[in-house]
Amino acid sequence: MKVGENLTGSLLVAHPDLRDPNFRRTIIFLSQHIPEEGATGFVLNRPIPFEADGGPKAPAYFGGPVEAGKMLLTSLQWRENPSMVAFRAFNGGEEDESRRGWEDGLRLFTGYSGWSVGQLEQELEQNAWLLLTPTRELIEMKNPDTAWKNIMRASGPFFHLLSDAPEDPRQN
Repeated sequence: MKVGENLTGSLLVAHPDLRDPNFRRTIIFLSQHIPEEGATGFVLNRPIPFEADGGPKAPAYFGGPVEAGKMLLTSLQWRENPSMVAFRAFNGGEEDESRRGWEDGLRLFTGYSGWSVGQLEQELEQNAWLLLTPTRELIEMKNPDTAWKNIMRASGPFFHLLSDAPEDPRQN
């Protein structure tokens, strides 16, 4: 990462040593990163039980600790040629018509993740996060409960070993 680089569309994967309970073992899609303004994103691998009465059918996730009382309807879709993630957030007043073509990737998030100016860059320098380029498998995330551990296993023996450590080291 270069200083001042825009990381919008990237994935942040929590380092095994990251202990903050809001972000422990998470995978975050950076929906916006402007170095001069900060960053926002959504946790992709923390599904929560939720049933909407009459609303759009979409899986629900803990998006992050910021405005955790709000539900945000979004769509994340993998696109080919060029390979990229298409992201769109919907506000509560939009009609179903505006979601046409975005239905496949619909997700509800409770809250979102946010970083002030320079905060994310500092956390990346401290190696709190692994920065990944998104893939279809990570965006569509069929198994959110095992996704983080699978990334750690693929990241090498050091990360694999750390990812197998118990949540509470006294249980080792």
